[in-house]
Amino acid sequence: MNTRWLVRAVLAAAAANAHASVHDTIFAGRFDTPPDAPADANAAARFLTQATFGPTAADIAYVRAQGYSEWIEEQLSKPATIGEPTVEAVVGARTSNNQNTSQTQRLNRWYWQAAYAPDQLRQRMAFALSQIFVISDQAAGMNKAYVEMSDYQDMLARDAFGVYRTLLGDVTYHPMMGQYLNAFHNVKGTASTSPDENYAREVMQLFSIGLIERNQDFSPMLFAGNPVPTYTQDAITQTAKVFTAFTYADAPTTPNPQFFGGGLSYATRYAPMACWGTELFGASSPYMKHDLTAKTIVPYWNGSSYVTNAIPANQTCGQDVADELDTLAAHGNVAPFISRQLIQRFVTSNPSAGYIQRVAAVFTSSGGDLGDVLKAILTDTEARNAPALAPGDSYGKLREPLLRLTALWRAFGATAPAPDQYGEIHMIGNGGLMGAFAQSPLESPTVFNFYLPDFQPPGTFAGNGLYAPELQITNESTAYTASDAYYQFTANASQAPLTDRPLLSFAAFGPTPTAAGIVSTINSALMYGAMSAHMQSELTSTVSALLAAAPPPSVEPEWSALYITLLSPEFAVQR
Repeated sequence: MNTRWLVRAVLAAAAANAHASVHDTIFAGRFDTPPDAPADANAAARFLTQATFGPTAADIAYVRAQGYSEWIEEQLSKPATIGEPTVEAVVGARTSNNQNTSQTQRLNRWYWQAAYAPDQLRQRMAFALSQIFVISDQAAGMNKAYVEMSDYQDMLARDAFGVYRTLLGDVTYHPMMGQYLNAFHNVKGTASTSPDENYAREVMQLFSIGLIERNQDFSPMLFAGNPVPTYTQDAITQTAKVFTAFTYADAPTTPNPQFFGGGLSYATRYAPMACWGTELFGASSPYMKHDLTAKTIVPYWNGSSYVTNAIPANQTCGQDVADELDTLAAHGNVAPFISRQLIQRFVTSNPSAGYIQRVAAVFTSSGGDLGDVLKAILTDTEARNAPALAPGDSYGKLREPLLRLTALWRAFGATAPAPDQYGEIHMIGNGGLMGAFAQSPLESPTVFNFYLPDFQPPGTFAGNGLYAPELQITNESTAYTASDAYYQFTANASQAPLTDRPLLSFAAFGPTPTAAGIVSTINSALMYGAMSAHMQSELTSTVSALLAAAPPPSVEPEWSALYITLLSPEFAVQR
Protein backbone atom coordinates (compact mmCIF):
# COMPACT_ATOMS: atom_id res chain seq x y z
CA MET A 1 0.00 0.00 0.00
CA ASN A 2 1.30 3.45 -0.86
CA THR A 3 0.82 5.37 2.40
CA ARG A 4 1.54 8.72 0.73
CA TRP A 5 -1.97 8.82 -0.62
CA LEU A 6 -3.46 7.97 2.79
CA VAL A 7 -1.45 10.79 4.35
CA ARG A 8 -2.67 13.18 1.66
CA ALA A 9 -6.27 12.15 2.26
CA VAL A 10 -5.95 12.64 6.03
CA LEU A 11 -4.35 16.05 5.55
CA ALA A 12 -7.07 17.06 3.10
CA ALA A 13 -9.79 16.03 5.54
CA ALA A 14 -8.12 17.92 8.37
CA ALA A 15 -7.72 20.96 6.15
CA ALA A 16 -11.38 20.82 5.19
CA ASN A 17 -12.54 20.57 8.82
CA ALA A 18 -10.28 23.38 9.94
CA HIS A 19 -10.85 25.64 6.94
CA ALA A 20 -13.12 28.16 8.65
CA SER A 21 -10.94 28.58 11.71
CA VAL A 22 -7.75 28.75 9.67
CA HIS A 23 -9.34 31.35 7.41
CA ASP A 24 -10.32 33.42 10.48
CA THR A 25 -6.92 33.25 12.11
CA ILE A 26 -5.10 34.13 8.90
CA PHE A 27 -7.09 37.30 8.60
CA ALA A 28 -6.80 37.97 12.31
CA GLY A 29 -3.05 38.13 11.74
CA ARG A 30 -2.24 35.09 13.89
CA PHE A 31 -0.68 33.23 10.95
CA ASP A 32 1.64 34.56 8.33
CA THR A 33 0.76 34.64 4.67
CA PRO A 34 1.64 31.30 3.00
CA PRO A 35 5.30 31.41 1.96
CA ASP A 36 4.43 30.76 -1.68
CA ALA A 37 1.32 32.92 -1.87
CA PRO A 38 0.90 34.71 -5.22
CA ALA A 39 2.01 38.30 -5.24
CA ASP A 40 -1.39 39.41 -6.51
CA ALA A 41 -4.54 38.24 -8.27
CA ASN A 42 -2.84 38.30 -11.64
CA ALA A 43 -0.12 35.93 -10.45
CA ALA A 44 -2.77 33.56 -9.09
CA ALA A 45 -4.69 33.71 -12.37
CA ARG A 46 -1.53 32.99 -14.34
CA PHE A 47 -0.85 29.92 -12.19
CA LEU A 48 -4.43 28.69 -12.61
CA THR A 49 -4.17 29.19 -16.38
CA GLN A 50 -1.34 26.66 -16.34
CA ALA A 51 -2.92 24.26 -13.84
CA THR A 52 -6.65 24.20 -14.72
CA PHE A 53 -9.05 24.55 -17.61
CA GLY A 54 -9.22 28.24 -16.77
CA PRO A 55 -9.20 30.51 -13.70
CA THR A 56 -12.36 31.47 -11.84
CA ALA A 57 -12.70 34.39 -9.43
CA ALA A 58 -13.27 31.99 -6.53
CA ASP A 59 -10.20 29.92 -7.37
CA ILE A 60 -8.04 33.02 -7.68
CA ALA A 61 -9.08 34.14 -4.21
CA TYR A 62 -8.49 30.67 -2.77
CA VAL A 63 -5.00 30.32 -4.24
CA ARG A 64 -4.08 33.73 -2.86
CA ALA A 65 -5.20 32.65 0.61
CA GLN A 66 -3.71 29.14 0.57
CA GLY A 67 -0.59 29.49 -1.58
CA TYR A 68 0.46 27.43 -4.57
CA SER A 69 1.70 24.36 -2.72
CA GLU A 70 -1.35 23.95 -0.50
CA TRP A 71 -3.69 24.33 -3.49
CA ILE A 72 -1.74 21.67 -5.36
CA GLU A 73 -1.77 19.30 -2.38
CA GLU A 74 -5.52 19.70 -2.00
CA GLN A 75 -6.00 19.01 -5.69
CA LEU A 76 -3.80 15.92 -5.49
CA SER A 77 -6.10 14.58 -2.77
CA LYS A 78 -9.38 15.15 -4.61
CA PRO A 79 -11.01 12.00 -6.02
CA ALA A 80 -11.37 11.68 -9.76
CA THR A 81 -14.52 12.99 -11.42
CA ILE A 82 -15.35 10.27 -13.94
CA GLY A 83 -17.54 10.20 -17.01
CA GLU A 84 -18.20 6.60 -17.95
CA PRO A 85 -21.28 6.00 -15.74
CA THR A 86 -22.96 9.12 -17.12
CA VAL A 87 -22.10 8.33 -20.72
CA GLU A 88 -23.29 4.74 -20.33
CA ALA A 89 -26.59 5.89 -18.81
CA VAL A 90 -27.18 8.47 -21.55
CA VAL A 91 -26.32 6.04 -24.33
CA GLY A 92 -28.60 3.42 -22.77
CA ALA A 93 -31.49 5.86 -22.43
CA ARG A 94 -31.12 7.09 -26.00
CA THR A 95 -30.87 3.56 -27.36
CA SER A 96 -33.96 2.47 -25.44
CA ASN A 97 -35.88 5.33 -27.03
CA ASN A 98 -34.65 4.57 -30.56
CA GLN A 99 -32.42 7.65 -30.62
CA ASN A 100 -29.09 7.75 -32.42
CA THR A 101 -25.91 7.68 -30.36
CA SER A 102 -22.49 8.99 -31.26
CA GLN A 103 -19.23 10.27 -29.83
CA THR A 104 -21.14 13.46 -29.02
CA GLN A 105 -22.40 11.81 -25.81
CA ARG A 106 -18.82 11.21 -24.69
CA LEU A 107 -17.67 14.67 -25.74
CA ASN A 108 -20.52 16.48 -23.98
CA ARG A 109 -19.54 14.79 -20.74
CA TRP A 110 -15.84 15.53 -21.27
CA TYR A 111 -16.48 19.25 -21.77
CA TRP A 112 -18.81 19.34 -18.76
CA GLN A 113 -16.02 17.90 -16.60
CA ALA A 114 -13.47 20.35 -18.04
CA ALA A 115 -15.74 23.28 -17.21
CA TYR A 116 -17.17 22.24 -13.84
CA ALA A 117 -15.31 19.33 -12.20
CA PRO A 118 -13.72 20.29 -8.85
CA ASP A 119 -10.60 18.16 -9.49
CA GLN A 120 -9.31 20.59 -12.09
CA LEU A 121 -5.64 19.68 -11.79
CA ARG A 122 -6.42 15.98 -12.18
CA GLN A 123 -8.62 16.63 -15.21
CA ARG A 124 -5.93 18.77 -16.84
CA MET A 125 -3.33 16.10 -16.16
CA ALA A 126 -5.61 13.42 -17.65
CA PHE A 127 -6.01 15.58 -20.75
CA ALA A 128 -2.24 16.01 -21.00
CA LEU A 129 -1.71 12.27 -20.60
CA SER A 130 -4.30 11.58 -23.31
CA GLN A 131 -1.99 13.43 -25.71
CA ILE A 132 0.93 11.16 -24.82
CA PHE A 133 -0.86 7.82 -24.42
CA VAL A 134 -3.03 8.41 -27.47
CA ILE A 135 -6.10 6.48 -28.55
CA SER A 136 -8.62 7.90 -30.99
CA ASP A 137 -12.18 7.40 -32.17
CA GLN A 138 -10.89 8.21 -35.66
CA ALA A 139 -9.49 4.68 -35.93
CA ALA A 140 -11.45 1.98 -37.67
CA GLY A 141 -13.73 0.06 -35.32
CA MET A 142 -13.52 2.60 -32.49
CA ASN A 143 -15.94 5.27 -33.67
CA LYS A 144 -18.82 3.63 -31.78
CA ALA A 145 -16.92 2.86 -28.58
CA TYR A 146 -18.33 5.88 -26.73
CA VAL A 147 -18.60 4.27 -23.31
CA GLU A 148 -15.34 2.34 -23.51
CA MET A 149 -13.40 5.43 -24.60
CA SER A 150 -14.93 7.40 -21.76
CA ASP A 151 -13.60 4.74 -19.40
CA TYR A 152 -10.13 5.10 -20.93
CA GLN A 153 -10.24 8.82 -20.12
CA ASP A 154 -11.40 7.95 -16.58
CA MET A 155 -8.46 5.57 -16.24
CA LEU A 156 -6.07 8.39 -17.12
CA ALA A 157 -7.76 10.58 -14.50
CA ARG A 158 -7.55 7.90 -11.81
CA ASP A 159 -3.85 7.31 -12.58
CA ALA A 160 -3.00 10.98 -13.12
CA PHE A 161 -1.18 11.37 -9.79
CA GLY A 162 -0.05 7.79 -9.36
CA VAL A 163 3.16 6.01 -10.29
CA TYR A 164 4.21 6.04 -13.94
CA ARG A 165 4.74 2.27 -14.02
CA THR A 166 1.15 1.71 -12.87
CA LEU A 167 -0.14 4.05 -15.56
CA LEU A 168 1.92 2.28 -18.22
CA GLY A 169 0.45 -1.05 -17.16
CA ASP A 170 -3.12 0.21 -17.10
CA VAL A 171 -2.68 1.75 -20.54
CA THR A 172 -1.23 -1.50 -21.88
CA TYR A 173 -4.08 -3.65 -20.56
CA HIS A 174 -6.93 -1.32 -21.49
CA PRO A 175 -8.92 -2.87 -24.38
CA MET A 176 -9.23 0.51 -26.10
CA MET A 177 -5.45 0.74 -26.38
CA GLY A 178 -5.40 -2.92 -27.34
CA GLN A 179 -7.78 -2.29 -30.21
CA TYR A 180 -6.22 1.01 -31.25
CA LEU A 181 -2.67 -0.35 -31.56
CA ASN A 182 -3.55 -3.95 -32.42
CA ALA A 183 -2.42 -5.80 -29.29
CA PHE A 184 -6.02 -7.01 -28.88
CA HIS A 185 -6.27 -10.45 -30.54
CA ASN A 186 -2.61 -10.28 -31.51
CA VAL A 187 -1.35 -13.87 -31.64
CA LYS A 188 1.99 -15.65 -31.78
CA GLY A 189 3.64 -16.06 -35.14
CA THR A 190 3.75 -19.10 -37.36
CA ALA A 191 6.09 -20.23 -40.10
CA SER A 192 4.45 -17.69 -42.40
CA THR A 193 3.18 -14.95 -40.04
CA SER A 194 4.55 -12.63 -37.36
CA PRO A 195 2.86 -10.86 -34.45
CA ASP A 196 1.66 -7.32 -35.05
CA GLU A 197 4.39 -4.82 -34.12
CA ASN A 198 2.26 -1.72 -33.65
CA TYR A 199 2.05 -1.60 -29.85
CA ALA A 200 5.59 -2.89 -29.45
CA ARG A 201 6.85 0.11 -31.41
CA GLU A 202 4.71 2.81 -29.86
CA VAL A 203 5.09 1.70 -26.24
CA MET A 204 8.78 2.48 -26.71
CA GLN A 205 8.75 5.40 -29.11
CA LEU A 206 5.82 7.37 -27.66
CA PHE A 207 4.92 6.06 -24.21
CA SER A 208 8.28 5.62 -22.51
CA ILE A 209 11.78 6.12 -23.97
CA GLY A 210 11.62 7.84 -27.35
CA LEU A 211 13.88 7.27 -30.30
CA ILE A 212 17.31 8.33 -29.02
CA GLU A 213 19.18 8.04 -25.74
CA ARG A 214 18.83 11.17 -23.60
CA ASN A 215 20.69 12.82 -20.77
CA GLN A 216 18.55 13.93 -17.84
CA ASP A 217 18.25 17.46 -19.29
CA PHE A 218 16.86 15.91 -22.51
CA SER A 219 20.02 16.62 -24.51
CA PRO A 220 20.93 13.71 -26.79
CA MET A 221 23.62 11.25 -25.80
CA LEU A 222 26.32 11.12 -28.46
CA PHE A 223 28.72 8.38 -29.50
CA ALA A 224 31.34 9.19 -32.11
CA GLY A 225 29.49 12.45 -32.63
CA ASN A 226 26.12 10.84 -33.42
CA PRO A 227 22.91 10.38 -31.41
CA VAL A 228 22.47 6.87 -30.02
CA PRO A 229 19.21 5.07 -30.97
CA THR A 230 17.27 3.61 -28.05
CA TYR A 231 16.32 0.44 -29.90
CA THR A 232 16.56 -1.40 -33.19
CA GLN A 233 14.07 -3.05 -35.50
CA ASP A 234 15.02 -6.37 -33.96
CA ALA A 235 13.95 -5.08 -30.54
CA ILE A 236 10.55 -4.17 -32.02
CA THR A 237 10.20 -7.62 -33.57
CA GLN A 238 11.13 -9.32 -30.30
CA THR A 239 8.92 -7.05 -28.20
CA ALA A 240 5.93 -7.77 -30.45
CA LYS A 241 6.08 -11.35 -29.16
CA VAL A 242 5.50 -10.04 -25.62
CA PHE A 243 2.17 -8.47 -26.53
CA THR A 244 0.48 -11.58 -27.88
CA ALA A 245 -2.71 -13.28 -26.66
CA PHE A 246 -4.66 -10.27 -25.35
CA THR A 247 -8.42 -10.63 -25.37
CA TYR A 248 -11.51 -9.57 -23.41
CA ALA A 249 -11.63 -10.24 -19.68
CA ASP A 250 -14.50 -12.72 -20.12
CA ALA A 251 -12.64 -15.08 -22.44
CA PRO A 252 -14.41 -18.44 -22.23
CA THR A 253 -12.76 -21.43 -20.58
CA THR A 254 -13.93 -23.74 -23.37
CA PRO A 255 -12.47 -21.88 -26.31
CA ASN A 256 -13.42 -21.85 -29.94
CA PRO A 257 -10.38 -21.07 -32.11
CA GLN A 258 -12.44 -18.41 -33.89
CA PHE A 259 -13.75 -16.82 -30.71
CA PHE A 260 -11.62 -14.65 -28.45
CA GLY A 261 -14.07 -13.70 -25.72
CA GLY A 262 -17.47 -12.09 -25.68
CA GLY A 263 -17.03 -8.55 -24.46
CA LEU A 264 -20.82 -8.37 -24.56
CA SER A 265 -21.26 -6.04 -21.61
CA TYR A 266 -19.78 -2.59 -21.20
CA ALA A 267 -18.05 -3.68 -17.99
CA THR A 268 -16.25 -6.45 -19.88
CA ARG A 269 -15.41 -4.29 -22.87
CA TYR A 270 -13.47 -1.83 -20.73
CA ALA A 271 -12.17 -4.20 -18.06
CA PRO A 272 -8.41 -4.88 -18.27
CA MET A 273 -7.69 -7.39 -21.00
CA ALA A 274 -6.95 -11.02 -20.20
CA CYS A 275 -4.15 -13.13 -21.68
CA TRP A 276 -5.26 -15.92 -23.97
CA GLY A 277 -2.28 -17.98 -23.00
CA THR A 278 -0.95 -20.06 -20.16
CA GLU A 279 -3.20 -18.11 -17.78
CA LEU A 280 -6.24 -19.84 -19.28
CA PHE A 281 -4.79 -22.97 -20.87
CA GLY A 282 -1.65 -25.03 -20.51
CA ALA A 283 1.35 -24.31 -22.68
CA SER A 284 0.54 -27.39 -24.76
CA SER A 285 -3.02 -26.29 -25.55
CA PRO A 286 -3.80 -25.79 -29.25
CA TYR A 287 -5.69 -22.65 -28.23
CA MET A 288 -2.72 -21.04 -26.47
CA LYS A 289 -2.04 -17.81 -28.34
CA HIS A 290 0.91 -16.36 -26.42
CA ASP A 291 4.47 -16.63 -27.74
CA LEU A 292 6.51 -18.66 -25.26
CA THR A 293 9.93 -18.16 -26.82
CA ALA A 294 12.73 -16.15 -25.21
CA LYS A 295 12.70 -12.48 -26.21
CA THR A 296 15.55 -9.98 -26.54
CA ILE A 297 13.96 -6.62 -25.77
CA VAL A 298 15.10 -2.97 -25.59
CA PRO A 299 18.82 -2.91 -24.80
CA TYR A 300 20.53 -0.83 -22.13
CA TRP A 301 23.14 1.71 -23.31
CA ASN A 302 26.04 1.92 -20.87
CA GLY A 303 27.72 4.90 -22.51
CA SER A 304 29.82 2.99 -25.00
CA SER A 305 27.90 -0.14 -25.94
CA TYR A 306 24.55 -1.89 -25.63
CA VAL A 307 23.84 -4.38 -22.87
CA THR A 308 21.25 -7.02 -23.70
CA ASN A 309 17.93 -7.19 -21.85
CA ALA A 310 16.19 -10.54 -22.24
CA ILE A 311 12.96 -12.19 -21.19
CA PRO A 312 13.29 -15.95 -20.58
CA ALA A 313 11.28 -18.56 -22.43
CA ASN A 314 8.17 -20.36 -21.16
CA GLN A 315 6.78 -17.51 -19.08
CA THR A 316 3.11 -16.63 -18.93
CA CYS A 317 1.76 -13.69 -20.86
CA GLY A 318 1.43 -11.70 -17.65
CA GLN A 319 5.04 -12.39 -16.64
CA ASP A 320 6.34 -11.37 -20.05
CA VAL A 321 4.37 -8.12 -20.05
CA ALA A 322 5.46 -7.29 -16.49
CA ASP A 323 9.12 -7.86 -17.38
CA GLU A 324 8.80 -5.71 -20.49
CA LEU A 325 7.08 -2.81 -18.74
CA ASP A 326 9.42 -2.98 -15.74
CA THR A 327 12.39 -2.72 -18.11
CA LEU A 328 10.91 0.25 -19.93
CA ALA A 329 9.87 2.07 -16.76
CA ALA A 330 13.40 1.68 -15.33
CA HIS A 331 15.05 3.10 -18.47
CA GLY A 332 16.94 6.35 -17.91
CA ASN A 333 15.12 8.06 -20.77
CA VAL A 334 11.68 7.91 -19.19
CA ALA A 335 12.15 10.75 -16.69
CA PRO A 336 13.33 13.43 -19.16
CA PHE A 337 11.15 12.14 -22.00
CA ILE A 338 7.87 12.28 -20.07
CA SER A 339 8.82 15.33 -17.97
CA ARG A 340 9.55 17.47 -20.99
CA GLN A 341 6.22 16.66 -22.64
CA LEU A 342 4.30 17.47 -19.46
CA ILE A 343 6.13 20.79 -19.13
CA GLN A 344 5.09 21.57 -22.71
CA ARG A 345 1.46 20.79 -22.00
CA PHE A 346 1.28 22.93 -18.85
CA VAL A 347 3.87 25.71 -19.03
CA THR A 348 6.15 26.31 -22.01
CA SER A 349 7.02 24.78 -25.36
CA ASN A 350 10.74 25.40 -24.92
CA PRO A 351 11.73 24.57 -21.35
CA SER A 352 15.37 25.11 -20.50
CA ALA A 353 17.66 22.15 -20.00
CA GLY A 354 17.79 23.03 -16.31
CA TYR A 355 13.99 23.00 -15.99
CA ILE A 356 13.75 19.56 -17.58
CA GLN A 357 16.59 18.22 -15.44
CA ARG A 358 15.04 19.51 -12.20
CA VAL A 359 11.70 17.89 -12.99
CA ALA A 360 13.35 14.68 -14.21
CA ALA A 361 15.26 14.49 -10.92
CA VAL A 362 11.94 14.56 -9.04
CA PHE A 363 10.57 11.91 -11.40
CA THR A 364 13.51 9.63 -10.61
CA SER A 365 13.77 10.27 -6.88
CA SER A 366 10.03 9.75 -6.35
CA GLY A 367 9.93 6.49 -8.27
CA GLY A 368 7.92 8.05 -11.07
CA ASP A 369 5.29 9.66 -8.84
CA LEU A 370 3.34 11.77 -11.32
CA GLY A 371 1.76 13.89 -8.60
CA ASP A 372 5.22 14.93 -7.39
CA VAL A 373 6.33 15.50 -10.97
CA LEU A 374 3.41 17.80 -11.71
CA LYS A 375 3.97 19.75 -8.50
CA ALA A 376 7.61 20.20 -9.50
CA ILE A 377 6.55 21.47 -12.92
CA LEU A 378 4.11 24.04 -11.56
CA THR A 379 6.24 25.33 -8.69
CA ASP A 380 9.53 25.53 -10.56
CA THR A 381 11.01 29.02 -10.79
CA GLU A 382 10.75 28.81 -14.56
CA ALA A 383 6.99 28.36 -14.24
CA ARG A 384 6.32 30.86 -11.48
CA ASN A 385 8.55 33.77 -12.48
CA ALA A 386 6.68 35.59 -15.21
CA PRO A 387 9.19 36.58 -17.90
CA ALA A 388 9.57 40.11 -19.18
CA LEU A 389 8.54 40.61 -22.77
CA ALA A 390 11.62 40.94 -24.94
CA PRO A 391 12.48 40.42 -28.61
CA GLY A 392 13.43 36.83 -29.26
CA ASP A 393 12.00 35.56 -25.98
CA SER A 394 11.06 31.91 -26.45
CA TYR A 395 9.11 31.44 -23.20
CA GLY A 396 5.48 30.34 -23.24
CA LYS A 397 3.20 28.28 -25.42
CA LEU A 398 0.32 28.65 -27.81
CA ARG A 399 -2.93 27.94 -25.98
CA GLU A 400 -4.63 24.82 -27.24
CA PRO A 401 -7.84 25.77 -29.08
CA LEU A 402 -10.20 23.98 -26.72
CA LEU A 403 -8.46 25.50 -23.68
CA ARG A 404 -9.39 28.95 -24.97
CA LEU A 405 -13.03 27.88 -24.93
CA THR A 406 -12.96 26.33 -21.46
CA ALA A 407 -11.15 29.41 -20.11
CA LEU A 408 -14.00 31.57 -21.42
CA TRP A 409 -16.63 29.39 -19.76
CA ARG A 410 -14.88 29.31 -16.40
CA ALA A 411 -13.88 32.98 -16.30
CA PHE A 412 -17.39 34.18 -17.05
CA GLY A 413 -19.46 31.75 -15.02
CA ALA A 414 -21.05 29.98 -17.95
CA THR A 415 -24.13 28.00 -16.89
CA ALA A 416 -24.61 24.59 -18.47
CA PRO A 417 -28.04 23.71 -19.85
CA ALA A 418 -30.27 21.46 -17.79
CA PRO A 419 -30.03 17.74 -18.63
CA ASP A 420 -32.30 16.66 -21.45
CA GLN A 421 -34.84 13.82 -21.20
CA TYR A 422 -32.01 11.28 -21.55
CA GLY A 423 -29.85 12.83 -18.83
CA GLU A 424 -27.40 14.43 -21.26
CA ILE A 425 -26.01 17.92 -20.68
CA HIS A 426 -25.29 19.50 -24.05
CA MET A 427 -22.10 21.55 -24.08
CA ILE A 428 -20.83 21.89 -27.63
CA GLY A 429 -23.74 22.80 -29.85
CA ASN A 430 -24.88 19.24 -30.60
CA GLY A 431 -21.70 18.42 -32.48
CA GLY A 432 -17.97 17.91 -32.19
CA LEU A 433 -15.31 20.59 -32.45
CA MET A 434 -12.64 18.56 -34.24
CA GLY A 435 -13.45 20.21 -37.54
CA ALA A 436 -13.24 23.68 -36.04
CA PHE A 437 -10.20 23.27 -33.79
CA ALA A 438 -8.32 20.35 -35.40
CA GLN A 439 -8.28 19.12 -31.80
CA SER A 440 -10.84 17.24 -29.74
CA PRO A 441 -10.51 14.84 -26.78
CA LEU A 442 -9.43 11.36 -27.90
CA GLU A 443 -9.97 12.24 -31.56
CA SER A 444 -6.41 12.64 -32.81
CA PRO A 445 -5.96 11.70 -36.49
CA THR A 446 -2.86 9.63 -35.59
CA VAL A 447 -1.11 8.03 -32.63
CA PHE A 448 1.33 10.97 -32.75
CA ASN A 449 -1.29 13.33 -31.28
CA PHE A 450 -2.67 16.45 -32.93
CA TYR A 451 0.82 17.95 -32.96
CA LEU A 452 4.31 16.67 -32.32
CA PRO A 453 6.30 17.78 -29.27
CA ASP A 454 9.20 18.48 -31.63
CA PHE A 455 7.24 20.41 -34.26
CA GLN A 456 9.18 23.40 -35.56
CA PRO A 457 7.36 25.82 -37.86
CA PRO A 458 9.62 26.67 -40.78
CA GLY A 459 11.31 30.04 -40.72
CA THR A 460 12.08 31.88 -37.49
CA PHE A 461 11.22 28.98 -35.18
CA ALA A 462 13.20 26.33 -37.02
CA GLY A 463 16.04 28.76 -37.68
CA ASN A 464 16.40 29.35 -33.95
CA GLY A 465 15.92 25.74 -32.92
CA LEU A 466 12.59 26.46 -31.24
CA TYR A 467 9.51 24.25 -30.89
CA ALA A 468 5.85 25.25 -31.11
CA PRO A 469 3.71 22.08 -31.07
CA GLU A 470 0.29 23.76 -31.23
CA LEU A 471 1.25 25.72 -34.33
CA GLN A 472 1.12 22.44 -36.24
CA ILE A 473 -2.69 22.73 -36.27
CA THR A 474 -2.75 26.51 -36.74
CA ASN A 475 -3.18 27.52 -40.35
CA GLU A 476 -5.46 29.58 -42.60
CA SER A 477 -8.18 26.95 -42.45
CA THR A 478 -8.25 26.48 -38.67
CA ALA A 479 -7.92 30.22 -38.06
CA TYR A 480 -11.21 30.62 -39.92
CA THR A 481 -13.03 27.59 -38.49
CA ALA A 482 -11.93 28.32 -34.92
CA SER A 483 -13.05 31.94 -35.17
CA ASP A 484 -16.47 30.76 -36.32
CA ALA A 485 -16.65 28.33 -33.38
CA TYR A 486 -15.74 31.04 -30.89
CA TYR A 487 -18.50 33.20 -32.35
CA GLN A 488 -20.97 30.39 -31.66
CA PHE A 489 -19.88 30.34 -28.01
CA THR A 490 -19.95 34.12 -27.50
CA ALA A 491 -22.58 35.79 -29.70
CA ASN A 492 -24.78 32.71 -29.76
CA ALA A 493 -24.25 31.97 -26.08
CA SER A 494 -25.16 35.38 -24.71
CA GLN A 495 -28.90 35.17 -24.21
CA ALA A 496 -31.23 32.60 -22.64
CA PRO A 497 -32.75 30.16 -23.20
CA LEU A 498 -30.02 27.80 -24.40
CA THR A 499 -30.28 24.04 -24.60
CA ASP A 500 -27.16 23.02 -26.53
CA ARG A 501 -24.30 25.05 -25.00
CA PRO A 502 -23.44 26.96 -21.81
CA LEU A 503 -24.90 30.42 -21.27
CA LEU A 504 -22.30 33.09 -20.55
CA SER A 505 -22.73 35.35 -17.55
CA PHE A 506 -21.95 39.05 -17.90
CA ALA A 507 -22.45 39.86 -14.22
CA ALA A 508 -18.75 40.59 -13.80
CA PHE A 509 -19.12 43.66 -16.02
CA GLY A 510 -21.68 45.25 -13.68
CA PRO A 511 -25.14 46.72 -14.41
CA THR A 512 -23.80 49.85 -16.17
CA PRO A 513 -20.62 48.73 -17.89
CA THR A 514 -18.10 51.15 -19.32
CA ALA A 515 -15.67 50.43 -22.13
CA ALA A 516 -12.68 50.74 -19.81
CA GLY A 517 -14.37 48.51 -17.22
CA ILE A 518 -15.18 45.81 -19.77
CA VAL A 519 -11.61 45.73 -21.04
CA SER A 520 -10.16 45.73 -17.52
CA THR A 521 -12.41 42.84 -16.48
CA ILE A 522 -11.41 40.77 -19.51
CA ASN A 523 -7.75 41.57 -18.94
CA SER A 524 -7.95 40.24 -15.38
CA ALA A 525 -10.27 37.28 -16.02
CA LEU A 526 -8.77 35.89 -19.23
CA MET A 527 -5.27 37.34 -19.55
CA TYR A 528 -3.99 37.61 -15.93
CA GLY A 529 -3.33 41.32 -16.46
CA ALA A 530 -0.94 40.75 -19.36
CA MET A 531 -2.90 42.64 -22.04
CA SER A 532 -0.62 45.16 -23.70
CA ALA A 533 -1.35 48.88 -23.53
CA HIS A 534 -1.86 48.87 -27.30
CA MET A 535 -4.44 46.10 -27.19
CA GLN A 536 -6.23 47.77 -24.26
CA SER A 537 -6.42 51.01 -26.20
CA GLU A 538 -7.70 49.43 -29.41
CA LEU A 539 -10.22 47.22 -27.61
CA THR A 540 -11.48 50.11 -25.47
CA SER A 541 -12.06 52.20 -28.57
CA THR A 542 -14.00 49.39 -30.24
CA VAL A 543 -16.13 48.69 -27.17
CA SER A 544 -16.87 52.41 -26.74
CA ALA A 545 -18.37 52.52 -30.22
CA LEU A 546 -20.39 49.38 -29.51
CA LEU A 547 -21.73 50.78 -26.24
CA ALA A 548 -22.85 53.92 -28.02
CA ALA A 549 -24.67 51.88 -30.66
CA ALA A 550 -26.01 49.19 -28.33
CA PRO A 551 -26.26 50.40 -24.71
CA PRO A 552 -27.61 48.21 -21.89
CA PRO A 553 -29.61 46.03 -21.69
CA SER A 554 -27.91 44.85 -24.89
CA VAL A 555 -24.92 42.64 -24.17
CA GLU A 556 -23.44 42.95 -27.65
CA PRO A 557 -20.51 45.09 -26.44
CA GLU A 558 -19.63 42.48 -23.82
CA TRP A 559 -19.78 39.41 -26.02
CA SER A 560 -18.07 41.26 -28.86
CA ALA A 561 -15.19 42.20 -26.57
CA LEU A 562 -14.88 38.58 -25.47
CA TYR A 563 -14.99 37.36 -29.06
CA ILE A 564 -12.27 39.78 -30.16
CA THR A 565 -10.12 38.72 -27.20
CA LEU A 566 -10.47 35.03 -28.04
CA LEU A 567 -9.19 35.77 -31.54
CA SER A 568 -6.32 37.99 -30.44
CA PRO A 569 -2.70 36.86 -30.70
CA GLU A 570 -2.05 38.09 -27.16
CA PHE A 571 -4.69 35.80 -25.68
CA ALA A 572 -3.56 32.94 -27.92
CA VAL A 573 -0.11 32.94 -26.32
CA GLN A 574 0.10 31.69 -22.73
CA ARG A 575 3.06 33.16 -20.86
